[in-house]
Amino acid sequence: MQRTKALIEEIQEYDFLSTYKVEQNARIKIKLQALHHLQLGKSIKEVSSITFYNEKSVRHWICMFVVFDYEGLIDREGRGRKPRLGKSEEEVFREQLDELQESMSGGRVTVYDIQELLADEFNCCYSRSGVYALLDRLNIVWISGRSKHPKHSQEAIDQFKESFPDEIEGIKDKIESDKIEVWWQDESRIGQQGSLSRVWATKGTRPRVVRQRQFLSTYIFGAVCPDRDVGCALILPQCNSGMMQIHLDQISEHVKKGHHAILLMDRAGWHTTEALNVPKNITLMPLPPYSPELNPMEQVWQQLRKIKLSNTNFKDYDDIVDSCCEAWNCFCDEDGNIQNLCTRDWAVI
Repeated sequence: MQRTKALIEEIQEYDFLSTYKVEQNARIKIKLQALHHLQLGKSIKEVSSITFYNEKSVRHWICMFVVFDYEGLIDREGRGRKPRLGKSEEEVFREQLDELQESMSGGRVTVYDIQELLADEFNCCYSRSGVYALLDRLNIVWISGRSKHPKHSQEAIDQFKESFPDEIEGIKDKIESDKIEVWWQDESRIGQQGSLSRVWATKGTRPRVVRQRQFLSTYIFGAVCPDRDVGCALILPQCNSGMMQIHLDQISEHVKKGHHAILLMDRAGWHTTEALNVPKNITLMPLPPYSPELNPMEQVWQQLRKIKLSNTNFKDYDDIVDSCCEAWNCFCDEDGNIQNLCTRDWAVI
């Protein structure tokens, strides 16, 4: 008891309250709070009751602080229960989980499949809840997959990203301006046969939402420049080279004066046709074939559908056009939307 009082006297000069206000670690904040209460004259028992830690832990915090100062409050490695799946095995588990999913001819991997994988390959016995906790710790989430074309080539995608800076330098040699902007372009059909999205509802229910069966539709031709956080779009009735020419002319007007735009897009026929009269301040750069995931415009369309254009009953064609205009304008008017959603590290000049 006397030794504890002596230790408490040694910490009287420290400003625990100021340190507490700027500390980010929750466990250290609890220890600082405990030491502050001891400074104010509270007993070990009272501080234990406040922090919900036993008296032995509180005494240990005092000793560690006196000996090591602030560093003594930081938890040391190796304390606590070690995970059954070690750090060195986590990456192997990720790879085998991917291989398990790919090896299935259909369906999906269940929690029971993962339990068997852990038991057979890693000699780890996990409960159902333990599997979910493990997946959460490894940041593995339940997510919808997207289709992949049989001719999809990851090697071509990696090579395109790697060679992108060299391609830009080659374009600079052919144009008058050395000020470059990166733009992304794509189109999306919006119509009465729309998409469904998730809605908030009571657990265990499945709410009914509108999905039309008529055939009226239109197209959004959209383009964005993440670096400037700007975009431009047109709502057009068809998707062909004539409509694409109109959109190219619009993009040309939105390119910053004195700059040259590199316009990345997929290899649709109306993008690559020689019938296009490409404005002088734009250079078209087609993405690798069968690689829609490279184009952030895909995420823009997903965002518009999720927030504004899903679960909707369009009265007529004009209603579709008005809804598309509202969705695009709402997305672009919010500062940082384009920059946050469409910036790609490998495509930043």
